[in-house]
Amino acid sequence: MKVIKEKYAQLIAAQNDPKRSSWAGVNSVTGAGLTSDAVNLILAEAIAARTSDIHIEPFQDMMRIRFRVDGILYEVLNVPHAHNVNIVARIKVLCNLPTDAIASRKPMDGRFSAKIGKDEFDFRVATFPTLLGEKIAIRVLSKKHGQVNLNGIGMNPEDLSKLERIIGCDNGLLIVCGPTGSGKTTTLYSVLNYLHSPRLNIVTLEDPVEYQIYGINQCDIRKKGDESFASGLKAVLRQDPDVILIGEVRDLETAEIAIRASITGHLVMTSIHANSALGTVVRLVNMGLERYMVSYAVIGAVAQRLVPQLCEKCRSPYSIETSTLRALCEQFDLDLNLFLPAAQTAVREGKMREVGQAYAEAIAASTATFYKKNGCEHCNGTGYMGRVGIFEVIMFSEELRDAIVRGVSLTDLEEIARKKGNRSLAMDAIEKAKLGLVTIDDIYPILLEKG
Repeated sequence: MKVIKEKYAQLIAAQNDPKRSSWAGVNSVTGAGLTSDAVNLILAEAIAARTSDIHIEPFQDMMRIRFRVDGILYEVLNVPHAHNVNIVARIKVLCNLPTDAIASRKPMDGRFSAKIGKDEFDFRVATFPTLLGEKIAIRVLSKKHGQVNLNGIGMNPEDLSKLERIIGCDNGLLIVCGPTGSGKTTTLYSVLNYLHSPRLNIVTLEDPVEYQIYGINQCDIRKKGDESFASGLKAVLRQDPDVILIGEVRDLETAEIAIRASITGHLVMTSIHANSALGTVVRLVNMGLERYMVSYAVIGAVAQRLVPQLCEKCRSPYSIETSTLRALCEQFDLDLNLFLPAAQTAVREGKMREVGQAYAEAIAASTATFYKKNGCEHCNGTGYMGRVGIFEVIMFSEELRDAIVRGVSLTDLEEIARKKGNRSLAMDAIEKAKLGLVTIDDIYPILLEKG
């Protein structure tokens, strides 16, 4: 990402050169002048750095450019006002947004597309007025991401098989939960791609539509007048749908219609804000839904998080002694066996009695291997290369349904799920740390939730 500063300096040095041409690499974003070149450079470098969001922020003497890569914000460029480069105005022109002073006093949304290299990208733009001028946040959307395969989201084979059984049902409600930016939309799109068939009528209600999927009926819900997820869902039900995707359940009315649709012969998928898969039940009940309706309608829930993935080129292994792991488990109230290699766990549980006592003791007392980040040219010195999903998949059993109707606590629901062999978020996170995909430090927030 340091390259962008050098390239920008070259643009400034060459601004008076009559032979200067527009910045190469952005084929569909055209325009003459230094400002256009600077914007094209920012977009091209953002793509090269695998940026998910571009932040353009005003200060008294300059504009700060930051890229969010693998969930972390990096400052990549400062553009002094003295350079007369009006990046904000240029981006608003690309989005066909007004650039006058009055319009700049209120937030606006827009989007534009560009071909960068061989790929097409959409850029979703949101402006926000601050004391020192307009701030802009740009979400970078690769059209390839809308084609994500269910096998490619990084789910454990056991959880993946469970999810495939859930979405194989003809009706019912599947809920995906997690904080903002945890990859819920990607998971839901991967399910849509898995189900995509000429024999199914699939309709989505989204705010906004992030990726267009060929052959699927997608509706962009905008709250204009009385238009909302609830009113849009009522209209969708008159379109003879087999599968319905609701971008997010935000209120009781939408939740009630979604529940009703799921129990009348439709497979309904949606997202909701909850901390765990079974926490979705509590969330729906707190919205005002009857427990028996939730129990009858919900067939499965997925909780997920996104964690920076270690760069395979430069990650390095290190060992943690069992005593240190034991202290870690006491801190997070976790089972030590989750951190140990399979052989150690087998010895501790008495499943390897055939080995010699000395060998068994050595295994049980040995260290566990994990990985840490370093940084190299391949990962721009960050130590990370992409992000990996941490998942919890719950397929609702009759025992769980009965417990929901009886109104048992969330802790008791999770205990029922654990006894059924369901893997928690913490278990999946630790497993991926043992595989060298993530660091122990990066999964601390998930361990604090105690799965």
